[in-house]
Amino acid sequence: MKIGRNDPCPCGSGKKYKKCCLLKPQNTMVKNNDENISSSEPGSGSDERGTDFDELESASDAQEVLFKLLNNLRSFSLDMKPHIKKYKKIRKLHSEIINSMADYFDRGKFEQKVDPDYAHPVTPVHNKAGGIRDNTVVLLESNFNLNTREGNNGFYDMLIYKSVPNINCITEEFIQKHRYRKQEKIEFLESMLDSKMGLFEITEIDLKEGYAYLKEVFTGGEYKITDIGLSGSKDYDKFYIYTRIITYHNVSFGTGLNLTFTKTDSFIKNYIKREKKDYTPLAESRRFVELYNRFSEDQNGVKVITNEY
Repeated sequence: MKIGRNDPCPCGSGKKYKKCCLLKPQNTMVKNNDENISSSEPGSGSDERGTDFDELESASDAQEVLFKLLNNLRSFSLDMKPHIKKYKKIRKLHSEIINSMADYFDRGKFEQKVDPDYAHPVTPVHNKAGGIRDNTVVLLESNFNLNTREGNNGFYDMLIYKSVPNINCITEEFIQKHRYRKQEKIEFLESMLDSKMGLFEITEIDLKEGYAYLKEVFTGGEYKITDIGLSGSKDYDKFYIYTRIITYHNVSFGTGLNLTFTKTDSFIKNYIKREKKDYTPLAESRRFVELYNRFSEDQNGVKVITNEY
């Protein structure tokens, strides 16, 4: 049964779904119609296979169950580590602020505006179809399906974070209006404002410590993020991930918006080749919308991969 944004959250918190689990990350699972590429971080209950060995159809099924059992033990072990405890505390702070911002918007307190006087030195690039492939700061159109995790996170990402220099965002407004007095929240807002969005390749994972190492495809920027689910993925080297990264007190993590594409996908290969020719940071909003549109419309593509906690 599909859960509406305004329905009670099935987790039993008493909150509306849109203000609770819809904005939360879920377990790591990468799927398409032809293959099952990755692992599931245990404990979430989502798409989790049973462990009745009498029902296993092949050795690969047994291998998958064994991997999940080992990952379950890994999760318990990681929970005891100081850096994971710190990470979970920061993720709780992030969730609290994001929910407050979503409520702020839902109550009609925020209006997104375009600054027409903003000037920048970038020249628009015309595409083959005769239109402008936007290297300016004008957003492209996209229909965000708010009943999906990706659509909901994508919609709020464009409201909350500074995606375009001439368009205001909720984080900016919270800072300007001094919504918080606690220093840790003020510092966290600054970290949100400085967050990095991009298309990343996962170059390495650290199972024992819960880290994933990411490299931005176009800039070469490298990040070590704390990600329980992604660090447990068996096939991390088979896909790209489009996400936003926040770094706060030397802890980097993904915000929960994740669009994934297998490296064999002809769309993403052609996309990377095209974008590398005239990459500019100011076009990130266009890249995000283009990739979101592709991700949401492609029924055969990778559908879900998110960080844990």
